[in-house]
Amino acid sequence: MRKALIVSLCLIMAMGSLFAQGGSENDVFPSKTVEATVGWSAGGGGDVVFRALAAVFPKYANGQTMVIKNVNGASGITGAIEFLNASKDGYSVMHWNNASLTKTHLSDVPVTGADTFEAVCQVVSSYNYLVVPADSPYQTLQDLIDAALAAPETVTIGNAGAQGGNHMAALLFEDAVGATFVHVPFSGGGPAITGVLSKQVDCVMANAPEGISNVENGQLRILAVFAPERYSAFPDVPTGHECGVDLDLPQWRTVVCPPGTPEERINQLAEIFKQCVADPEFIAAMESQCVEVTYKGPAEADAFMHEEDARYEELVASTTF
Repeated sequence: MRKALIVSLCLIMAMGSLFAQGGSENDVFPSKTVEATVGWSAGGGGDVVFRALAAVFPKYANGQTMVIKNVNGASGITGAIEFLNASKDGYSVMHWNNASLTKTHLSDVPVTGADTFEAVCQVVSSYNYLVVPADSPYQTLQDLIDAALAAPETVTIGNAGAQGGNHMAALLFEDAVGATFVHVPFSGGGPAITGVLSKQVDCVMANAPEGISNVENGQLRILAVFAPERYSAFPDVPTGHECGVDLDLPQWRTVVCPPGTPEERINQLAEIFKQCVADPEFIAAMESQCVEVTYKGPAEADAFMHEEDARYEELVASTTF
């Protein structure tokens, strides 16, 4: 009996020693703060979505927090290049969207649209819309189009960054209506909204949640949303199709890890974020910003990003900037 007790005590001590050395680390994840890089300024669409994720993250991550690190510049590429050297242990994640993906085809950069990073999941999707000041003379989308057609290169349209997602959307809109606008880049979605509020530009091609709070408080108006259906939050705002512009402009946001992050960590993170996007608090936050919760797991998100990569590569090749 005494011998059996001694053996049991030895086994318990051995297991404790293994835990102290990190042997059970894979079973307890995360055990510290996760850092999320957002390659856009505070207040922009990616920043708002990831801060909403961070708000519910501890509920599903052993009480651990997710902190946001904003690294603004070059449509997310500055942050993406820095992220290449981030830890590969699952404690580093990054916001990645079609704006950043497109940028990889526009510049000679050390990251590729879909092959560089490890896909964790897609979390949301949304559609572009045009906003103007509340007292703008352009009461309808057609008013804006008519003005641009009557006087080419006089109507200014802001975006969240040169050659970024909103800029590309604005160029697609320009092509669809046959007008020529003056495109004005800002250093992110937040600054672009500030620009239209201060009337530095006539309008801004935005993406939820950029400017939504300003629409709600009466400072801005949405002329049209370029989506298959109207936003439920703004049932009186027409779609581009209803205004005679046959154009959909979807945007999406994903979570990725640095190259070389173990598959087990990817799957653990994917499960945490799957629960985060299903959380009522997160859903409510996204609905208030006209953002659609859209979850895709690692394999599906990876395949989707490769499809998008091919689409934007073709778009860039056929566009003169």
